[in-house]
Amino acid sequence: MDSIENLLRKADRLSTITQRVGFALWQIQELESCTAQYFVLLVQAQKGMGIAEGDALIEEAQAKTFGSTIRLITKARLMDPEIETRFISLLSERNWLVHRSRLGSRKAVHDDNAMGLLIARLDTLVNEATSLLKEVGARAEMFVRQHGVSAEHIDSMSQQILEQWQSA
Repeated sequence: MDSIENLLRKADRLSTITQRVGFALWQIQELESCTAQYFVLLVQAQKGMGIAEGDALIEEAQAKTFGSTIRLITKARLMDPEIETRFISLLSERNWLVHRSRLGSRKAVHDDNAMGLLIARLDTLVNEATSLLKEVGARAEMFVRQHGVSAEHIDSMSQQILEQWQSA
């Protein structure tokens, strides 16, 4: 039978693991959403189409799987081959996280070494998702600036969106 101390260690490990898994999923979902928006901005949006039509395109794009969004971006040649390779690798890690990580990582709740390996893998996944998110964001900003949107307008709209999120 497990001692109280051992049960508490397992509970702490499980808490740490679930927090890290949740954050990893959060970051991947942010990247999925931003990547879908980027695709719409560069491929589907038309000048003067209006917010409602643009929002409908974004909603449709965000309903697609991350893999299909990556395939669309690759087909449209919106990213350098090196970035495409990183997206494909991240997709593989995302699929592991969503579909197989729990089964393959049960030992992490009971063993410090196994937990360390799992946390390292999750942290690598988060770091790559964050890096790609910054890459997509920078490319989207460059695109809209090349099409006449000023940096001041981008900053103003970003601030408005942040205020809306914080008040919701």
